[in-house]
Amino acid sequence: MRYLFLLFILLFSSCSYKHDSLYMGSRKTTEQSVANTQKTQILENGTIRIFVTVTYLNSLQNQEMIDKNKEQFVVGFHFVNFSTQQKRVDLERKDIVFSIENDTSLNVRKLKPNSKILKIIPASNPWSQYFLVETNKIDKNDITFSFKVNSYPKKTFIFRKDF
Repeated sequence: MRYLFLLFILLFSSCSYKHDSLYMGSRKTTEQSVANTQKTQILENGTIRIFVTVTYLNSLQNQEMIDKNKEQFVVGFHFVNFSTQQKRVDLERKDIVFSIENDTSLNVRKLKPNSKILKIIPASNPWSQYFLVETNKIDKNDITFSFKVNSYPKKTFIFRKDF
């Protein structure tokens, strides 16, 4: 009876360990993406007009959709509408100037709401508009990322690489 009980405990503890490690893997990705996301608000006359999140993807581990030979960022723009009569603002690439380390010749594409990469971005939602911004690998510990939307002021972030 003792051996049967011991076998029973070993069997279920090993199964729960595998299950927990799978859960922790997804939890770890979520924690990493939150840690590598910065946010800002764009104001107009003291009122919030756009809420922006920028996530540095290269610091996330075990993601097959991230190209480690490039520096990649996902930028989300959420326009704040206080009236239901205001129409939705659709951003296009020409409306935004992105810069990484003062270089504006970047590969930028607008992401569709059902893009796989948005599943690893914290608090992504279908009401925001997302852009994937890429550049060649940068051999520095800190990366300066900035953007400017139309006539609003320029916003700058510094992201630290995990080496």
